[in-house]
Amino acid sequence: MDIIIKEGLANGRTLNHPKLKELSQTLDCETDQLALAAILAQPFQPRVLSGSVTSAQLRSNLGSLYSIDSNMSVSERLVSTAEGKEVLQQLMDSCKMESKKYWNDRSALKWN
Repeated sequence: MDIIIKEGLANGRTLNHPKLKELSQTLDCETDQLALAAILAQPFQPRVLSGSVTSAQLRSNLGSLYSIDSNMSVSERLVSTAEGKEVLQQLMDSCKMESKKYWNDRSALKWN
């Protein structure tokens, strides 16, 4: 089955999550990289639409999938190292949101 994740960064709202910020420091990566890498690390092998609108955002987003400054990309570290697996588990446990709350919050956004 092909699964496309349309709002991987929830229109930027995920980037302010305190646990995401904390864990991105643990892995020495950007928050957007960790958020997208957590999606890419899922066993169903999703396709992710990042929503980047600038070349700087795109470069940063690509760091989740491609190694820029280290031997492994962020998504590779989440599935291949003990530290990465622990970070992924902590992130998944702390970032859960009930779908009703998500859709209520999303519907309250002012779209440009």
